[in-house]
Amino acid sequence: MSYVGDSLGPGETIVHEATIHWVVYLWPIVAVLAGLAAAVLVWPYGLAVLATASLWLLVAWFMSRTTELAVTSRKVVAKWGFIARSTIEQRLEKVDSVSVDQTFLGRVLNFGNVTVHGTGINATPIKMIADPLAFRRKVEQAIEARRDVG
Repeated sequence: MSYVGDSLGPGETIVHEATIHWVVYLWPIVAVLAGLAAAVLVWPYGLAVLATASLWLLVAWFMSRTTELAVTSRKVVAKWGFIARSTIEQRLEKVDSVSVDQTFLGRVLNFGNVTVHGTGINATPIKMIADPLAFRRKVEQAIEARRDVG
């Protein structure tokens, strides 16, 4: 089971789960393609470029797969890493605002950075989220639903 699923309290449900956008693979894939070309053109030195680019792609994949982002009926949860794990859990009552930063390319491809600002935590940006506006909207809806209940 996932970290988010394991961290749910009694009666708590997952409202929305976000993912890291596929664009994190873009530059590593370009580098792998360049490494393949280099391996063909300047054998065997191009293998070093190919190996480095492949490692970069593997790291991007691993970071994407070990990142969990969710809004539950009670909190916002972000988890990074596998062995060395970092987590942020912010109760909805303590969330002051959610900001979204998108570059031009981020707007076109629908990715960006989301920062949850709240009482008791440092504002930490969650980078390269797919559909960051939907994530912010789900946080705001969960806050409103929590206020209506309590």
